[in-house]
Amino acid sequence: MGGPSDAAAGRPMVVLGDSVAEGWDDPDPAGGWLGWAGRLARHLDFPRDQLVNLSRPGATIEDVVRDQLPDARHLRPRLVMLGCGMNDALNGFDRETVAARLDEVFGWARAMDAVAIAIPVPRPPFLERSPMSRFRRTRTVQRIADFNDELDRASREFGMTFPARESVSKVGDPSMWSADGIHLNVAGHSYVAEVVAHIARGLLAERAR
Repeated sequence: MGGPSDAAAGRPMVVLGDSVAEGWDDPDPAGGWLGWAGRLARHLDFPRDQLVNLSRPGATIEDVVRDQLPDARHLRPRLVMLGCGMNDALNGFDRETVAARLDEVFGWARAMDAVAIAIPVPRPPFLERSPMSRFRRTRTVQRIADFNDELDRASREFGMTFPARESVSKVGDPSMWSADGIHLNVAGHSYVAEVVAHIARGLLAERAR
């Protein structure tokens, strides 16, 4: 697997996002949640004390920039992971505002000379199980697509990588989700971590050259 280079030793992995990024429904034996972020850190050999997960339940990209990013600005991370967008899609958002907030996150990551990767917003089973109207379901699916488009745009503009939704295609399998249909289960978190680890490992190796 290979850990951080000597030049980057001590620079943490920072995670920003919502309850899925926090790791809900994937308990850590040491306490709290493990989730895809904790599993990813293990794949990449980031020591436990170098994983800084600032994610919070219910967070939108506005919350990430207002409440989480200030606590990360001094950390000079080696890897930044962003996992949010579902709450934005469910509640509605102004696309220009989302674009501006994503630019703040990716701009900060670039200024820190960090690798930044955003997790594609999936289409959770909750959307099919919920009694929401067909109109709201259609609007939510469109917002998911719009948010992913903005993640792709911001990633490209700031020289980062946005994994195609197809790269995590198995997330569409209901067996990857908890009973509530909106949080990944242990299998889902493990799968996302494995896929992203392959991408992140290559990007971190390139940055270390």
